[in-house]
Amino acid sequence: MKSGRIIIALFLLTCSSLYGFEHVKGINLFLIQQDTLSVNRTTVDGGKVLSGEDLKTEAIYNAYLGNDKKAIDLAEKYMKSMHDVTILSHDSFLEIQDSEGYKRLANAYLPKTNVWLLFFFACGLIGVFLSIVINLRRKGDLIGNILISTFVLFHSLFMIHLCIYLSRNNYSLPHTLYFTTSFSFLYGPLLYFYIKRISEKYIFKPIDLLHLIPSVLLFLYLLPIYLLPAEQKTHLMFNRDEFLYSTLRSIVILKYVSLIAYAFLVFKQYRKIVGKRKKPHAQILNWQRNMMILNMFYVFFYLVYGIALLRIVTSNNIFIYPQTFSMSVIILYVGYIAYVQPKVFSKKFLFQETKNFKYKKSGLTMSYSEELKEQLLQLLDQEKVYKQSNISLEKLASRLGTTRHNISQVINEHFGMNFFHLINKYRIAEAVEILKSDYNNNLNIIDVAYDVGFNNKVTFNKAFKAETNMTPSSFLQERDAFGFSS
Repeated sequence: MKSGRIIIALFLLTCSSLYGFEHVKGINLFLIQQDTLSVNRTTVDGGKVLSGEDLKTEAIYNAYLGNDKKAIDLAEKYMKSMHDVTILSHDSFLEIQDSEGYKRLANAYLPKTNVWLLFFFACGLIGVFLSIVINLRRKGDLIGNILISTFVLFHSLFMIHLCIYLSRNNYSLPHTLYFTTSFSFLYGPLLYFYIKRISEKYIFKPIDLLHLIPSVLLFLYLLPIYLLPAEQKTHLMFNRDEFLYSTLRSIVILKYVSLIAYAFLVFKQYRKIVGKRKKPHAQILNWQRNMMILNMFYVFFYLVYGIALLRIVTSNNIFIYPQTFSMSVIILYVGYIAYVQPKVFSKKFLFQETKNFKYKKSGLTMSYSEELKEQLLQLLDQEKVYKQSNISLEKLASRLGTTRHNISQVINEHFGMNFFHLINKYRIAEAVEILKSDYNNNLNIIDVAYDVGFNNKVTFNKAFKAETNMTPSSFLQERDAFGFSS
């Protein structure tokens, strides 16, 4: 199983990474717990041991004198030891608020917001609501809906968490530390198995639990941090560079490996669907394709996000926004589909159960069905019977020496559409080819309509727009503008 090999590779990378965390950090949680209180009490500065209050006094005094570099350095040490950012609002610091050092500290510690953060936070809330609503569908596929709703939920929670971090409200909410990090390796498996589920009604096997191993290991590694009291978590947040950077770096790298691996598996699964003779409904196929494409954009923008987090370039929050925006698009697209095309989540529509029920008592064997399909294709592709304006299901059945019911079943099962849709599809394809080659505009649109089998221009225009998303006149204008040809 090729996908299994990829998961084993992820498993080995995770194990080696977890070992690397401890080696690079050079500090364990026990020491953090023991040292935090002493760090809060005293800090060494130029050979002098200063208490937290002494640091605050010295920082304010230097700010008052206009010694901005010294004031900023002392203020940062005070905030890291005492976890108090109010010092930046002191009147003395207003005198140096235009300095680069003050702007840096204010950007790193003081609460802020902007339109983008409000938008992302709103999208996160919408996603949480959407993940609940999807599971309330009675006629939906339970397993598939759980997978896609969990996928949306994790994205939504991550966005909310990220907004809390970017707005610098995380310092007052210490229990948000690494809140969504345990989900890092689940985005890919959830989407991959969702696509497998809705495309082939996949039944889970015990071996599929291997896909959860990286996430379980990551959760177990982070569990001691999750169990820390609020004071300890606050200290870790204020001293992120010293304690958390190496952990963050390894997780970002591994998450990117995971996202790429599963993006490939999703693409491979989609190609498998497209290559099948019996494809799902066009709406289902488009839904899968669009989710695959949006996920690929997310993977790409996560690379940009990772570059910012790993400080490969100068840290700037603007590098975080494209990735967050791509997550917002995924959430909003799922919401749009749930509202506009809710049958995409319907069990009967997904697995075409209504059609199977319709032909449950049919005596048409599989071999005879394939034979009729080949004969029908010959009539359509070679004899072009669709150009006959009076063609009907009965006439097709007569030509093929079978019943009307059998031909209807063959068209439904092998082409995923009804008789009229199939005939119009062939007619419009023929019309497109004729219009493409008529560069001298010798033909009228009505002549083309009659030639391919339509009885009037109105029906032709409706069918043409249904197949090409444009009217014949618009098609001709685009042809003349861009000069495309077959």
